[in-house]
Amino acid sequence: MCGIAGAAGKNAKVLVLNMLEELKHRGPDVSGTFSDGEKTFGNVLLKITGEKNQPISNGGALTYNGEIYNFREIGKKLGINTDSDSETLFALIRSRGIESAIQELEGDYAFAYYENGEMTLVRDPAGVKPLYYAKGEVFAFASEKKALSGIGKKELHVLKPGYMLNYSAGSITEKKVSSFSPGKLMTNENEARDMLYEELEQSIRKRYYKPCAIAFSGGLDSSLLAAMCKDAKLYSVGMAGSHDIKQTRYAAQLLGLLDNLHLHEITMEELESAIPNVIKAIESPDPLMVSIALPLYLASKYANSDGLRVILSGQGADELFAGYKRYESLNHKDLEKALRTDLDNIAQNNLERDDAVTMANSVELRVPYLDKKVIELALSISPELKIHNGIRKYILRLAASKILPDELAWKEKKAAQYSSGIYSAMEKLARKNGYGRAMKNYLSDFMEKTTN
Repeated sequence: MCGIAGAAGKNAKVLVLNMLEELKHRGPDVSGTFSDGEKTFGNVLLKITGEKNQPISNGGALTYNGEIYNFREIGKKLGINTDSDSETLFALIRSRGIESAIQELEGDYAFAYYENGEMTLVRDPAGVKPLYYAKGEVFAFASEKKALSGIGKKELHVLKPGYMLNYSAGSITEKKVSSFSPGKLMTNENEARDMLYEELEQSIRKRYYKPCAIAFSGGLDSSLLAAMCKDAKLYSVGMAGSHDIKQTRYAAQLLGLLDNLHLHEITMEELESAIPNVIKAIESPDPLMVSIALPLYLASKYANSDGLRVILSGQGADELFAGYKRYESLNHKDLEKALRTDLDNIAQNNLERDDAVTMANSVELRVPYLDKKVIELALSISPELKIHNGIRKYILRLAASKILPDELAWKEKKAAQYSSGIYSAMEKLARKNGYGRAMKNYLSDFMEKTTN
């Protein structure tokens, strides 16, 4: 896991070095650059899989952010023995070409490859790993928007999930190169339940890393992760007396994992000091975005303090299995359409925010529900198994019932920003600081301070 950056044009290397300085929280272990004339790639590395420094260069150059979970199988096919997924990706691209290589990858990634004067950027189909680019006097890309702020006059863009961008001789072309292919429609609930449990178990096993943290709310999604990762440390945060504080303790007890629980009751002072850091990380003062980001920011901060570098979250389960209340009134056809739209927008709405706040603490976020095989299975499950007799996430609850107590498997969802007590606490802080009910103005003033 790391931060990547690159530029083509005048002073490219200086620009990249400045971008890496802005991204160093994403990769505190080591940094590196590769240059060819007026083109430079850079990388700041958080060492998790292997010891290979980046960018990798030998006839081409690669800077890469993410995790390829099947890199050992790919390495075996290529006849290379390495503990580095980045080295495997580089060898795969050199052997098969970029578009063919992408089809073999199981994982979450954003990378840039350079060869013969041409830069190619690629992002995984779910958009788990972010990638932004700017076109102006120079062409530049980076893992975070703020790293591109020093590029001068520019148009800022996000590379869409599943897309590949080519930059050559001042010209940009983009095309979709990866997507999800659902199988035949599944209507049998026993078959769907068993297949879903199996795919989730495999996805979680691929992403588990020892030592590992889980962003734990005590709800269905995170409880299933915890039940399948008995050694993981469970991090939960909330205001004193909030629903999450009570629920996480109760859920951990039901799971027999109280000894794994790291429960932090946040004071108003801790919350107030965290707000500007979250706004800087997500580059937005939107009250809802900030309130959703804060629990994950604090959970990953505490995990980092305990020496952990990987945190799992239940992100994506609601969009795949109909967890939000707004889905209840939809007929089957409209539900299917709404779920697909939300999946297509999950990177912009949720994943880029979550990546930003965890990486602000040098912790890699992994999202087992957004594994490609899990997504494709979910897309093939009939909508009538997602909301059944008014029960949202019905098929996921059935699958979870194989391993969770009924109190957790069938518990109703509460929105994190409200169940943690953080949103109402932010309203109190706005009033205390003289903003009345204008919380957005209170947060916007923090935004101004972080960007000046």
